[in-house]
Amino acid sequence: MTKSFTELTREKMNAVVQIYAEGYAGEEVKSILNPRLGDLKDWSGSGFFVESPYGEGIIITNAHVAKNAKSLEIMTMLTSEETFQVEVLGLVKNLEPDIAILKLKDGELERLKATISPRFRELPKLALKKEAVVTRGTEIRAIGYPMGMTEPNITGGEITNFMSGERMIAEKYVTDAAINPGNSGGPAIDEEGLVIGINTSIYQDADNIGFITPSRFIEIILANLFENDSICLADIGGTFQKNSTEVATALKMDQPLGLIVRSLDQGGFLDQAGVKKEDVLLSLSYENGHGKKVKEAFDRHGILMAEDHYHRRNIFDLFKLIPLDRKVTVEVWREGKLVELEGAAAPLIENKIESNPIIEERCFIDAWGLTIQTLSYEIIESFNLTDTYWFYQILNKFNPQKERLIVTHVEKESPAYHQDWSLGEVIESVNGMEVKGLTHLLEILQEKSQHYKLVSESGTIGIFKGKELKKNIKLLNPSHFLK
Repeated sequence: MTKSFTELTREKMNAVVQIYAEGYAGEEVKSILNPRLGDLKDWSGSGFFVESPYGEGIIITNAHVAKNAKSLEIMTMLTSEETFQVEVLGLVKNLEPDIAILKLKDGELERLKATISPRFRELPKLALKKEAVVTRGTEIRAIGYPMGMTEPNITGGEITNFMSGERMIAEKYVTDAAINPGNSGGPAIDEEGLVIGINTSIYQDADNIGFITPSRFIEIILANLFENDSICLADIGGTFQKNSTEVATALKMDQPLGLIVRSLDQGGFLDQAGVKKEDVLLSLSYENGHGKKVKEAFDRHGILMAEDHYHRRNIFDLFKLIPLDRKVTVEVWREGKLVELEGAAAPLIENKIESNPIIEERCFIDAWGLTIQTLSYEIIESFNLTDTYWFYQILNKFNPQKERLIVTHVEKESPAYHQDWSLGEVIESVNGMEVKGLTHLLEILQEKSQHYKLVSESGTIGIFKGKELKKNIKLLNPSHFLK
């Protein structure tokens, strides 16, 4: 006898867990600029055990649930009120897509199995929906632990719409199923009991508009993490402009299809494949993770021409789901003829200045009352909110390819304070030597000179005594100061 959707959902909720996190919950300006001011907080979310070829005890959740947690525990309906420690195997730092991979710590899987109800012969796990099309009107159930509830909550609804992605933004499903705080990271399942995605967020100014991260991102991130030791997704490696009738005519094309390559990232996929600026990218072909040959052509907006039956997926949506290192063939129009090129799918080429929301990676140096950090987008945004003069000074010399060290705090009555240093200064040199990064600065300061001359990009100088440095000067981390 076929189970009803309600019965199936009740069965599947056994694989859903509540996640308890303790760590740094906020991104407040004061604690970004002065990393000693972070507060230790706790919060909760949801997750689920996933059916995976990479082992048992793997839990899927949202990256924003696990981000900046010092400790993570789960509780499950399989036991009474036991909690079990988990660790982060990887998470997507910019939350696009909003996915983290957790795993029970050593010994915890065995302890969980020893305490679960005898009616479970094995640990319940949820399977991901693969390849099949999800359409508007697909009925779903969202499962999670919203608002601090200690038992799973189930809400119903449909997939109502889709949001295409961009180069730095992942596509999402839209649903009218209620998703409340604490639901984040829980599964959205269909009538087959398969996970179509992760409950992720809501649109705050609307009624019943929630967002789900598609399950195919879970599948590709698991593969990239366990097979390529990378949490990154593949990146096309360039920027485009849409084709036009005028350009197509000049290039002797029959019609304005495809995307004109505007720029290439050095070392990125397009560059490695031999694509050139002003080539017109017409199609991509590759073998997907299920051994199926895929070929997709694009219209002049970058929309997949074969998929207009269910929603407008684009070249960025497609490329993110290609496994890293997978061979990809591209067709480009060049100098009046079709050219076929090949390269391997590669991750985004990271800039020196990037977003870094993970506080355990956000190191700094304390010297003579100066707090010196590597410039990041979070710091730039903080200056925009606190000191517009220095914000525009930073932007005036903005170069994403160059690591820059910026003073984000000056201790009152310190040597730096008395020499008129202020937050916003960018360190240019020490003792006449150009500073190339935070680690390089540390090496210079550990040489134990009698005096140090610091010069900033704005021309501010400081003459500081070596004996005023801490004997064991080192890279510090905000997580050490959480209270």
